[in-house]
Amino acid sequence: MTRVKTVCDPEKASRPHPIRPRKYWDYLLVDLDGTLLDSRGTVSPRTRGALIRAVAAGMQLVVATGRTYRSLLRVTEGLDLPPFHMVANGGAVGLSPRGAEVRYTNFLAPELWPRVVETLHGEGLSTLVFSHRHPEPPLYYVSRGEGDPHFEAYLGRNPLYMRVRPRLGQASISNVVEVAALGRENGFDAASTRVQRRLAGITRNHSMVLYIDGAYGKVTEFFDPGTSKWRAFQALFPEAAAHPERVIAIGDEANDVEMIGSAGLGIAMGNAVPAVKAVADRITGDHDQEGVADALEEVLRG
Repeated sequence: MTRVKTVCDPEKASRPHPIRPRKYWDYLLVDLDGTLLDSRGTVSPRTRGALIRAVAAGMQLVVATGRTYRSLLRVTEGLDLPPFHMVANGGAVGLSPRGAEVRYTNFLAPELWPRVVETLHGEGLSTLVFSHRHPEPPLYYVSRGEGDPHFEAYLGRNPLYMRVRPRLGQASISNVVEVAALGRENGFDAASTRVQRRLAGITRNHSMVLYIDGAYGKVTEFFDPGTSKWRAFQALFPEAAAHPERVIAIGDEANDVEMIGSAGLGIAMGNAVPAVKAVADRITGDHDQEGVADALEEVLRG
């Protein structure tokens, strides 16, 4: 792995970041897409073996994703991973292994999410509202089934859980975890950036690349201001909040910045966005070069 200087936390930046003995680390917090999964959506045998050895060495495995918990379960089914706690919906939901029990939620306020919807619609953006349910599958709501090609591609992949509400901002929807806009047409970036700036003080938001059906586009996501993968992880494991120096975090995208910058050892994937690399202690290989395995094998050798 490449050593880099951390810049997110002055106190952290002033400390050296040696690879400590493997018994030092209590938690392993790993992003899913672009990190644990390669571009084919699989986990290599070497990476799987490194995860198993990390758990055997005493680390509690937590997989953190922007996906719903049902989607996380679906994509990891058959991968033969060791048991892991789950942080889903970008940090709005935390669950016990196999999604058996919901242990943490952070919903958008009932008066806030309609404002986000109306602001996105005011920019002409194709919008989705995600609602958490358990143990039933989570649902998402749209005002219509047509829009930006990236939006339509998402609907085509997830038709069973879609509900149409023509007056979306006035619909009765409970347990809203996220409002998102999807797009790849000209103008999406500029329009979504305007909304992000407008709602920066009252939401936590970011924009990320999203690959669907052979095409790259963007998803811009809006959450409660207190939502993040790191905060959900701390809620699941309060003792980790007191000892973040005993946490390893690995990720690649905008929604991983806080956990990479806050963990005792923050590792950016080689394919990570610049904001993640800027706060990382180490940079490993990319997701198609078994970067997670490289990082964990170095830790385990310590």
